[in-house]
Amino acid sequence: MFKNFILFILLINQINVISQVQRGIDSILFEIQTKPLNKSIADKALAIPYDITVNNLNKSFFIYERLYNENIFGEDKIRSGDLIEKLALVYYLKGNYLASYNMHLKSIQLFEEAGDERRKANVMATLAYASKKRNLKASLEMMANAIRILKKLNAKSDLTSAIDNYGVLFEIKGDLDSAMFFYNEALRLKVALNDSVGIPYSLNNIAGIYFIKKNFSEGLAYINRSTEIRNKLHDYIGMAWNEHTLGELYVSLGNNNEAREHFRKSFQLAKKASYPDLQSRNAKQLSSVFAKGSRFDSAYFYFNTFFDIHDSLYNEQTQKQLLEMETLYETEKKSSQIVTLASKNAVIEKEIEKKRNSQLFLLSILGLCLIGGIVIFRAYRQKTAANKIISSQKIEVEKHRNLIAEKQKETIDSINYAKRIQYALLANEALLQRNLKEHFIFFKPKDIVSGDFYWATEHNDRFYLAVCDSTGHGVPGAFMSLLNIGFLNEAIKEKEIREPNEIFNYVRNRLIESISHEEQQDGMDGILICFDKGSGQITYAAANNAPILIKSNGSSAHFIELGKDKMPIGKGERLEPYILFSIAANAGDCLYLYTDGFADQFGGPKGKKFKYNPLNQLLSSNSNEEMNNQKMKLEQTLTLWQRELEQVDDILIIGFRI
Repeated sequence: MFKNFILFILLINQINVISQVQRGIDSILFEIQTKPLNKSIADKALAIPYDITVNNLNKSFFIYERLYNENIFGEDKIRSGDLIEKLALVYYLKGNYLASYNMHLKSIQLFEEAGDERRKANVMATLAYASKKRNLKASLEMMANAIRILKKLNAKSDLTSAIDNYGVLFEIKGDLDSAMFFYNEALRLKVALNDSVGIPYSLNNIAGIYFIKKNFSEGLAYINRSTEIRNKLHDYIGMAWNEHTLGELYVSLGNNNEAREHFRKSFQLAKKASYPDLQSRNAKQLSSVFAKGSRFDSAYFYFNTFFDIHDSLYNEQTQKQLLEMETLYETEKKSSQIVTLASKNAVIEKEIEKKRNSQLFLLSILGLCLIGGIVIFRAYRQKTAANKIISSQKIEVEKHRNLIAEKQKETIDSINYAKRIQYALLANEALLQRNLKEHFIFFKPKDIVSGDFYWATEHNDRFYLAVCDSTGHGVPGAFMSLLNIGFLNEAIKEKEIREPNEIFNYVRNRLIESISHEEQQDGMDGILICFDKGSGQITYAAANNAPILIKSNGSSAHFIELGKDKMPIGKGERLEPYILFSIAANAGDCLYLYTDGFADQFGGPKGKKFKYNPLNQLLSSNSNEEMNNQKMKLEQTLTLWQRELEQVDDILIIGFRI
């Protein structure tokens, strides 16, 4: 109860502050219009809070554009960057997305030149959110980088907004659980910071997830809390978004009457705040709702409203035509006033000429109407012609888009077919089960096809198992893996080479002969193990990668990193013969072969590599468990470590019990 009272007092204080700032923006506008510009006025403009800016778009646009055009801050990169970022936000909300994008890039460059990481990270987060519909993958990566910088700088107030918008990106992606996690994390931080302006945004986002999951009672509870705060703060755009969200809820419930009222409220609030994007969304929804109720006149009206707003947002030609028509209208209105004034003076001076002057006045009005009709007709023809050009351009763009999509599909299909070929050459499960008592394979390519591979064969009462990492990943790595598998098979089956080290010597020579021209050093790192079924002896060769042996001692276990040659299989600085190693292992011991992908994966709270020693400790701690459980714990550990970061390399780990 006491906590709620404190929050209420904080909210009242916030409302008082906002009221003062609201009056302040009018004062700044008056100063800019009536006084010479100076840096003192500009600093006041930069201090206008975010929520006041977005709820006074026209005033904010006039202020920021005027200051930007006057280059008020000169060579001061920090304050110039702040001003440009403010203008970028207003451009975005007013629907000028190209200008907004360019402004964001300019501010990032200025903050980078000034060495201000916090401001740069904030703009990156904003740009990531603004670009979400064009390139979601790039937006996710940019937002993750921005959050990482803000966490490092402990910039908590900036971090809350970035985390909130990170949740929005995951919601667009369809990952609702991640979206809910980040929305709640943002809400927790905002409550800790007493951010009464930011809290309702998180509440509204959480409500949206509950609505998608059909948990309507929880969703309504959150959105009602959000609406209560936004009403008190006079946050018109925030209230408009809440009403729009409720409208979408009632559409999904089939209650068109309730949906219509919420969309209408949202439309009016967005119109009051001069927010065209949300006006367009509501007009489209209202058209649909009215059409479902067979009220086609209203549906037609809102469809035209949607079309006009949408056209103004995305069609520069229409904007120019509207500006010309407004100018023409003002000219005609002034001409009409002049004629009327002349007519009145004529009546005073010559009453007998009243009839003639009246006729002249009527003829003038008729002429103006005729001119106006001609102008409107010409404008209509121009608009029709422009629409035809736009339609043909859209058709042409769509053709190119379809062609690109078709080519992309052909490429992906080809790579998927290459994957089938590559997987057919990997060690098959039946062969492994015949020769290994217990085992698991954790194989996670970075792309569709992989440079990492595992391969096995039986020959002359011996079983060979290779775990290798070819140069590169994706399609180039896959080509190298196929070549390397071919040379391994050639050495054992055709050349009858028995020992693993001699097999590696042969493969290295074949690679140098085949592809290592002009100082190219393509090849592979890897381990090749040989099990002699007659003698029971285990031998191996290792190029850069070493096997890990874990000795079983009841409940405890410890790992031993076995020997290796520090040179690749291919052209390198050293071309010495590979060493033949042997393994002294007891029944129940575990042997692990892996490439560098798991250890090199970035993640964790600081975005660093996992590294080899923690990997070996992880394998050791789980070595007494069943092999399937070991694989599952590797997968879980990788997921928790990697989090939202991209996989950097192919990952391959094979474990088996002796």
